[in-house]
Amino acid sequence: MTTELLLDHLTRQLRMPTLAKQYRSLAREAEEHQLRYEDSLLALLEAEAQSREENQRQRRLKQARFPVLKTLDTYDFSLMITAS
Repeated sequence: MTTELLLDHLTRQLRMPTLAKQYRSLAREAEEHQLRYEDSLLALLEAEAQSREENQRQRRLKQARFPVLKTLDTYDFSLMITAS
């Protein structure tokens, strides 16, 4: 098997979809900028971790079944009463 096929297989087996999507482009970038192996590996793992955190956040919001999704961006701060 070629290295690329093995990488595809292992990223599927280890359930690392973000790593599978990005390793080719990050490997090219690392080669162009002569990055150390550890730096490119760190970038890949950071991308995977960030993706997992975002997926977990989305999953939790969906499981909460909020009738309306509200954020601080939509809050009307003019309604706040200051205590004197």
